[in-house]
Amino acid sequence: MTNHLGDISLQQLRRAVAIREQIVGLETELDRIIRGRSAVHEKRVPSKKGKLSAASRAKISAAMKARWAKVKGPRCRSSTSRHVATAHRQVAAGAKTASSVAPLKEQVIRAVKAAGPPGVTVKDMAVKPGKSYGNISVWFHTTAKRVKEIKKVAPGRFAWAS
Repeated sequence: MTNHLGDISLQQLRRAVAIREQIVGLETELDRIIRGRSAVHEKRVPSKKGKLSAASRAKISAAMKARWAKVKGPRCRSSTSRHVATAHRQVAAGAKTASSVAPLKEQVIRAVKAAGPPGVTVKDMAVKPGKSYGNISVWFHTTAKRVKEIKKVAPGRFAWAS
């Protein structure tokens, strides 16, 4: 078996590539004609993405709002009714009473004062008020800096300095 590509010149090779490209183009045109379309007049028609009518969009919107209304419960318009609705949800969910739900700052200050000179760890603080370790840690590194009486006595341990 002989190598025919080694026997031809560069000019002949270029001519062979050009002829091959013409053959591929003619085969493509023949396929279009056989499928019933003219290669000259063929245009790409943009595909229609399913555009919804206004009525369809309204139906979908209403259905979504109904689903969210079921999840979130009824909406309250006035601020008074909003507070009443919140209280009803807390009672229904078995939430803590208003006296035991104090702002985090008050809870932390009470706990730090009660711990005395040795102080209290962030980990212990997270257990007592039922907050996450991350919340308490961030509170000590941000808000506690504004409370001058709270001092850091060890890594992760804070005490009340009167």
